[in-house]
Amino acid sequence: MPTDGVSRPKRSTIGKKTVSAVSSWFAITPKNFWLWFGGIWLSVGALFLLIGLYLGAHHIYVKQRLDAEGRTVEGMVLTKAIAHSSSTTGSRRSSTPTYKVTFRFTTPGGLVTGEAEVTSDVWDALVEREPIQVMYVPGAPQYHRVEGQAGGWLLPIISSILGGIVTTLGGVILIRARSLHYNRERLQRDGITTTATVSDVRASYMRVNGVNQCVVLYHYQDDRGRSHQGKEYFSPEEAGRWKQGDQVTIRYDRRRPNKSIWIGTP
Repeated sequence: MPTDGVSRPKRSTIGKKTVSAVSSWFAITPKNFWLWFGGIWLSVGALFLLIGLYLGAHHIYVKQRLDAEGRTVEGMVLTKAIAHSSSTTGSRRSSTPTYKVTFRFTTPGGLVTGEAEVTSDVWDALVEREPIQVMYVPGAPQYHRVEGQAGGWLLPIISSILGGIVTTLGGVILIRARSLHYNRERLQRDGITTTATVSDVRASYMRVNGVNQCVVLYHYQDDRGRSHQGKEYFSPEEAGRWKQGDQVTIRYDRRRPNKSIWIGTP
């Protein structure tokens, strides 16, 4: 109680504890690295997959409307251009040309300017300031196509395939990581406690927040006297606390004694 006799409310630490818990949950550590890695891959892959599916569905929608409602008018070629995209396969570098034209056409609502990719034969035949046949949807002239326009399926297909592959890999990694997480919790709760001996401390290829992590190797015996090995990943600062020959506490699976988790000092 204060010496002045006035009681003051105690400062609550609940808010600080909550913020600390949330911060630690979002922090990437060796123990949750694969959960984050799989989750990020799954999210990025799902985004690419959704974009590819949307582009494909939109392409089908526009094609159906043009086939059902399209009106053909004579437009004018404004410009012609060739764009090159480069790709490297091994030591070979190749360049793929894309043939583009810009054009304009007249609708009851006014002039509309558009751009399209066409085949090389059509591009060669077109002349700037000369006519070009344009089909558009009345009332929605932003939906249009020109004679000889490229299919437009490349981007949706690439995005969908890439998204599907990355989503699948991310899902597999995430499922595996969650399984390991649940096994760790189960061993933490039900595992058999014993003492292990540190056999080595070395650098690993795992990187967290741009820093290479360390792996601490240890060996132990189960209740039947059989020897097993285990490992645990730490930041370089944490791994520096351990050296070969140190005694540590671990817990192993009763049914599969080769599976263990690190607890810490005895």
